[in-house]
Amino acid sequence: MAKTTNHPAFGRLIPDDLGEDLMCFRKFAAMEIFWHPDSKKQLQDLEPKHRDLVKKWEQQPGELPQICRNFDVLAALQSLGVYEVGVSQSEEKEAAIPSPAQVTAWEFFVAHENVICERACDAILRYYINLRKNEPQWFEEEDDCPESPESIEDLTSCIRFDGMNLSPETIPGLSSISFGWEVDWDMEHGLQMILHEGQPIAIGNDLYSPEDILTEANFQREIFTEEEQAAYQNFATLVETSL
Repeated sequence: MAKTTNHPAFGRLIPDDLGEDLMCFRKFAAMEIFWHPDSKKQLQDLEPKHRDLVKKWEQQPGELPQICRNFDVLAALQSLGVYEVGVSQSEEKEAAIPSPAQVTAWEFFVAHENVICERACDAILRYYINLRKNEPQWFEEEDDCPESPESIEDLTSCIRFDGMNLSPETIPGLSSISFGWEVDWDMEHGLQMILHEGQPIAIGNDLYSPEDILTEANFQREIFTEEEQAAYQNFATLVETSL
């Protein structure tokens, strides 16, 4: 079971709703375009105890993970620009929590947050345009999904940022960042975006292990830039040499 810890890089980390992994709440200023609107109303609509917990999110209250996925609490948090950051634990009992690779990935993200989030938004736009062109059946009943978006702003009616996760260090020295996305055309599964070296390298579903990422990353490879392709190759080399 995960235990609350104060970490020099992450600050206060608390158990998630299942008590299996660690997490924290964080404001993503660079993702403001996806923040839920009307913060004042969202907070007013909460019951008093829940409102108090949301307002104290920076203190990382241990009770907040238990309710943060309630639709009204989630909307209130996201109206403040606050999202979950998951720190997945290794199955090895003696592994450090968080692992050295997770700390490295986190510190790199914090140092380059604006540009990484900008790249992520650009990649999700490219992904959407290509998916809309090649898999139109996904959008037949989705009136809020524009046919020809020109910018990420055009997609905020059907795509919502949904926090990030740091993968466990199943391969020595490797922890990838995963951005979550809620999408109207696949509400059940949503999307994951895997980032390595600050670059998006794969977008899809069920990207939970390095091997999964290599298997699924061939989908829509044509949409990725040269820099993203290079980061993917570096990721693949790390995975393949460890097998």
